[in-house]
Amino acid sequence: MHGGATVKRGLVVVALVLVALQIALGGWTSANYAAFACATDYPTCLQQWWPQTDFREAFVLWRGIGVNYEGGVLDGPARTAIHLTHRWFALLVAGHVLILAVKAMRQPATRNYGRAIAALLVVQITLGIANVKFGLPLWNATAHNGVAAALLFALIALLARTTPAPR
Repeated sequence: MHGGATVKRGLVVVALVLVALQIALGGWTSANYAAFACATDYPTCLQQWWPQTDFREAFVLWRGIGVNYEGGVLDGPARTAIHLTHRWFALLVAGHVLILAVKAMRQPATRNYGRAIAALLVVQITLGIANVKFGLPLWNATAHNGVAAALLFALIALLARTTPAPR
């Protein structure tokens, strides 16, 4: 490791995998028109803690030939399942990334990486909630995508910082 940093490389790799999966879930949410599945209701969904969902149909990756995808092909419960999966997985991702950021902030060599990651995480969560509460304004949705990319980049930078230099 560079400069005596003690952030474990494995912790960073796990964060990268989790953030990449969450980005993929966000793409799945968007591609299946599931962003509006809970209307503008947060933290509940459709005024319920556990609305009707259809997880089996929500994550079918391939559909038959000739299906018209304009407007999506999923019913409400399947879209709700996708939306809620993106929300719930965000909790797991945020928890792990926050632990990583705190550990990084405790070490002089990685302190600024930790600060950047923590700040990006807070902005990302805020933008995600705002997407729901304000009905997915384009500028906010675009910012949510951009901050996700920035968070991924910051984690890659931290990974580079915690990877031993070649001998």
